[in-house]
Amino acid sequence: MSDEGIIRISRRETGAEWYPVQGTEITDLVSSNTSLSDSEKESLVSETMAIMRSCADPKTPSDHNTGLIIGYVQSGKTLSFTGLSALARDNGYQIVVLLAGTTNNLVEQSYDRLRKDLGVDTNRNWKLFTTKEKGFQEAEIDRVKSELAKWRRGSPRARTVMIVTMKQHDHLRNLAELFSGVDLSKVPTLIIDDEGDQAGMNTKALQEQESTTYARITALREQFPHHSYLLYTATPQAPLLISRIDALSPDFGAVLTPGAHYVGGKEFFIEGNEKYIELIPLADVPDRDDRPTVPPESFLQALRDFFVGVAIGLQEDDDQNGKNRSMMIHPAIAKDDHLMFARWSRQLKDDWATILDDVHHSERAELLAQFQNAFDGLKQTYATSVGFDDISPFLYDAISETAIEELNTRSKNRIPTVDWKGDYSWILVGGIGLDRGFTVEGLTVSYMPRSIGAGNADNIQQRARFFGYKRSYLGLCRIYLTSENIQAFEDYVVHEESVRQLISAHISAGGKLKDWRREWYLSQGLNPTRRSVILLDMYQSKGREGWVIPEYPYDDTELVGENRGVVEQLLADFQFTKFSQEGWNEQQVIPAFSDCIPIREIISYIGQIRYKHPSDGIQHSAVMLGLEKLVGDDPDIQCSVYAFSGPWSNVVGKRGLDEKSPPKIKNLFQGSNARTNYPGARKVKSNNQITFQIHRYDLETSNGRLLSDVPVLAVHIPEHLSERVWVERELHAI
Repeated sequence: MSDEGIIRISRRETGAEWYPVQGTEITDLVSSNTSLSDSEKESLVSETMAIMRSCADPKTPSDHNTGLIIGYVQSGKTLSFTGLSALARDNGYQIVVLLAGTTNNLVEQSYDRLRKDLGVDTNRNWKLFTTKEKGFQEAEIDRVKSELAKWRRGSPRARTVMIVTMKQHDHLRNLAELFSGVDLSKVPTLIIDDEGDQAGMNTKALQEQESTTYARITALREQFPHHSYLLYTATPQAPLLISRIDALSPDFGAVLTPGAHYVGGKEFFIEGNEKYIELIPLADVPDRDDRPTVPPESFLQALRDFFVGVAIGLQEDDDQNGKNRSMMIHPAIAKDDHLMFARWSRQLKDDWATILDDVHHSERAELLAQFQNAFDGLKQTYATSVGFDDISPFLYDAISETAIEELNTRSKNRIPTVDWKGDYSWILVGGIGLDRGFTVEGLTVSYMPRSIGAGNADNIQQRARFFGYKRSYLGLCRIYLTSENIQAFEDYVVHEESVRQLISAHISAGGKLKDWRREWYLSQGLNPTRRSVILLDMYQSKGREGWVIPEYPYDDTELVGENRGVVEQLLADFQFTKFSQEGWNEQQVIPAFSDCIPIREIISYIGQIRYKHPSDGIQHSAVMLGLEKLVGDDPDIQCSVYAFSGPWSNVVGKRGLDEKSPPKIKNLFQGSNARTNYPGARKVKSNNQITFQIHRYDLETSNGRLLSDVPVLAVHIPEHLSERVWVERELHAI
């Protein structure tokens, strides 16, 4: 532990590698889940076994570590850590602690899900506790001691203790204080932090202090000398950017595979061609200083889409199968906005139901025409053989029977619980109550008239309650967003996929998260997470059109020689021709040029270029990351290559170094010449492709020293191919 109080340091004391066994608990859990296909069941077991294998060996006292488990939003992370809990029981873990979010509705949701999935009410393998009501007190700790005594005696009746607690400092402090009086030295424990990037990170690290919840979590962990701490999240940015010596910095990681019926960012914002996305005009976004008195048209359209989808569900008897249909209204955090949208929803529900119930109402025909337009729009994406006349008789019930609930603490001290079994269709209005971790059952229509705020990527993504296992009714889904949010989600999907792919590749190659160099794509308009938790030094590329040029390519004689060999091999392996334009003189002719080289064929050569100076090296790493993504997106994408001065031409290239410290090359690019129509080397590039320019110069230092034949690789990236890349500047071994 650090004396400075900036971060808690926890180095793993690990025993030999161990191999968990698949026992009856996880087997029963998986076999009883009828929603999973056989392949999905196999994947769940395989991934859970791999995670457990990286956890602390239950037979090695004092073994402890930290893991980061990455899923998609609403993709089954709960099932993963439920399976891990079951496997922990199978392998002798005596205690499982679940930090189940920061709100009471998340704690209740997790508690009920675990109780059901683990069959707590039908077997005697678990002793389940929760802090949601009276808390966890002396009576409960005495019952825990009783179970641990059974484990010490080797009793076959020993149960695994599971505690579901809110991730809130009072709850955590209470648990730590109670467990401080228990001998846990030989008690293998699993601590699962659901939404592990939220609340628990040290937001005061930059001030050399500890934030309250972070201090409580680390104090709780100190009571368990033999444990694994697993952060489950869909947004891993914060845990990946804290200091590597922090106790919450992951030693190992895993990337979860979603099931076949999962629908996420790629389907909605990339592959879906925005056919499920509807625009909320800026004029429809409520103004705090001038609140509207009537609902905007985009909101009316969203409600019509939702009620038509509910009517289709009633016509298909979907309500008889224990399913739900929901609409989420997610305005700004302010509760006044929630109240406004809830009142509008209730008023429109009553008005529309009244109109439909009266066949002679003067507005009935117009209202039905509006619902038919909504039906026609949904039918473009939802396959059904019925027409509007078939579902219109169900519209009255769809509207009148829909429950409307505000998920906030405006009228109570706690966020209300949604009784999903009580009603088929729901309209939920809220801010934090609809944020990360909360599952909205059967969500089809989302209406989100809010800004992206500070533009933190993890916060934006966690608002995506509209992702989930909804392949069967995807066509009924509509997401209403402002243009700002649409762009933010599109940018986030690119970022999310890059993080998952890069981490997966590193783990597949046998690496650990502790030694993974943090690198990913992230658009100019987003930040990875809140600045207060970022301690790693990250390089950010320009993310816009321009030249990328090393500033100190001469810095190491040995590397210069190796780079020279790479360049010579590249020129020998590809077909080049001379390049010039009308008016250029002989000295301006580029002796080696090709504009049709696939990047996939040249990328291995570019990747061999190395630089000693850290700024050049990190910049080159960012270029390589961008090139690899381009090839991944389009394997046939091509580039242009220009080889300027060097041994292959009649031009002897010579440049000086300036007097800065360290010095840079002066005038790398030859200037323009109006008389010969030569535009200058900087302008010799493709507007549509990546351009590589290879220069080789004799460099003269300020004291007259000559550095011979130094290759310099300049790369031009057109704006439409540019990506903002984040790369960790320096990776320190732990």
